[in-house]
Amino acid sequence: MQPALVVIILHYGSFADTRACLAALTPGLPADWRVLVIDNGTGTGAADTLGREFPSIDTVTLPANQGWAGGNNVGIAWARSRGARAVCLLNNDTLAAVGAFAPLLGALDQVGDCLLHPAIDYGDPGDGIQLDPAQNPSSAALQGQPHLYPLDFAYGACLMIPCSVFDRVGMFDERFFLQLEETDFFLRAKALGIPSLCLNSARIIHFESRSFGARMTPRKLYYIARNKFLLWEKHDRSPIGLFRVIRDLYWQAAKESAAPLLWLVSGQQGAKSIRAGVFDYFRRRFGAASNR
Repeated sequence: MQPALVVIILHYGSFADTRACLAALTPGLPADWRVLVIDNGTGTGAADTLGREFPSIDTVTLPANQGWAGGNNVGIAWARSRGARAVCLLNNDTLAAVGAFAPLLGALDQVGDCLLHPAIDYGDPGDGIQLDPAQNPSSAALQGQPHLYPLDFAYGACLMIPCSVFDRVGMFDERFFLQLEETDFFLRAKALGIPSLCLNSARIIHFESRSFGARMTPRKLYYIARNKFLLWEKHDRSPIGLFRVIRDLYWQAAKESAAPLLWLVSGQQGAKSIRAGVFDYFRRRFGAASNR
């Protein structure tokens, strides 16, 4: 049976998060849906352990961490080889019941090729809503679709994509490894007239990047610095666009210190990470930072 949907979950970091994600998702799974867990190079045997506890899932174990882009590309290729109609890229630090995905699939029937998201609530109720354009007074739903809102970005925590989109856009660019790879994919899709949408009648909970850290860690700063330049190279190349990249990095430094220029040339780990990211971009060194 060709699956109508393959939910792809990258496991990297917290085993407890991945287990909780599967415990919420797998009960009542339709016969033509598949859940694929990819052990993204943890070396812990997590996929085998999860496969025994949740026998309805499929698993793939990668020998090394291929990042968000590379790991999801493996899952997308797996789904396409089985004739899947759509994939849903789901962070392992989310809680989403089967009922959240059925409306998204239904929306694909009406919209066709698109990048489709549910509304997303933070895991801590006190943190409010992470993604729901209906809460923005300037947002307007699509005509005739009261719960479907256009977005000017894509969000990787939960992203449903018809497999036909990959025929047009291609796969995720693995040079990004982490950070901004979904933005690159969104911009490539947008250039082809493929919209990004949010169906706010479907909701999930996201605990905000537990495997990578919600804080602006040195590791995250490295990828953001390097990949902002790569994103500019692929989609802009204008002097004003380059100025914006440099300005954004300056603003990030200003969050770290009252003297951002001095901080950027300091020995602080975050500053060193930003410099390393910029240098690696100009040296054409992409992929995992740990390989440098």
